[in-house]
Amino acid sequence: TYCSHFSSPAETTHQDLPKEEWLTFFEELNRCAVMEVTLEGGEAFIRKDLKDIIDGVVKNRMRFDILSNGTLITDEMAAYIASTGRCNSVQVSIDGSCPEIHDIHRGEGNFLKAVEGVKTLQKHNIPVTVRVTINKQSVNDLGKVAQLLLEDFKLPGFSTNAASHFGLCRQHSDDVQLTAEDRFIAMETLLKLNKKYDGRISAAAGPLAEAKNWLEMEQARQEGREKMPNRGCLTSCGGVFSKLEVRADGVIVPCIQLSHIELGRINKDDLKEVWQDHPELWKLRERRDTPLSDFEFCKDCEYIPYCAGGCPALAYTITGKENHPSPDSCLRRFLEEGGKLPDGI
Repeated sequence: TYCSHFSSPAETTHQDLPKEEWLTFFEELNRCAVMEVTLEGGEAFIRKDLKDIIDGVVKNRMRFDILSNGTLITDEMAAYIASTGRCNSVQVSIDGSCPEIHDIHRGEGNFLKAVEGVKTLQKHNIPVTVRVTINKQSVNDLGKVAQLLLEDFKLPGFSTNAASHFGLCRQHSDDVQLTAEDRFIAMETLLKLNKKYDGRISAAAGPLAEAKNWLEMEQARQEGREKMPNRGCLTSCGGVFSKLEVRADGVIVPCIQLSHIELGRINKDDLKEVWQDHPELWKLRERRDTPLSDFEFCKDCEYIPYCAGGCPALAYTITGKENHPSPDSCLRRFLEEGGKLPDGI
């Protein structure tokens, strides 16, 4: 089953391509000197031909990562992945320290399956990463989560984000998404935990990333700095400069969370031409030249010189526009809604 904060709405409606199409596409990736691919879903391990698909990745001289909920990882499959020598990591989603919390949104019985999946990967010396998606039910469980992952599982680290206004979460936002008070609790807790565990918790989005970014912005404002490097424009997203994604039906998109922007189709459109010349891709790349001061949303905001505008996909789901600041990433809005910043820890 899909969790209620599932982040890829396209994946629930598009039919998976047969393996032959993927294998042909991997040959094109090889010709383009692509070095790494990430297999995700949905759930990659649900495919009975996953070994054949991975064989195609390896045959075409690429390394791979897999993103998974961890519930379908068998000993046989883990042994096979290890035998390829090409797996960078398998990321498993674990959203709580116990079934009572994790299973609320991941489905009954899935915590124990995910834990077993992690142990199976570790048994075969496959690099394991864990992503913790923080939601209303897990915000007060973060200390126990850190203990489980860093002490009990002895993982080198784990990453965090938060349930965002994507995909199925839009239908469950009141039950899943963090309030301003929840975000403060999560930010404060994660900063303390990261200090306790010597920086072994990471984040590119969500409360920990926000805490670091917003504290830096507030410090710059208080110090009266003229600006921060690479701020003041829509510069948050760098993904369009380094990667593309392909939907389950073979349609090329800039990001799975921007799956409505269709750039072409694999084995039909030339990937190199899409990457170098597609106008929609260049629109996203040129966002970084758009000043935040151009937007009514940012009018009179004293944080403009220190802000990067947030995720374009999140901006789209909230405002209907990719070329717009994300309201969810706005420090001024967070403070106006009663949020407060943690102390720098």
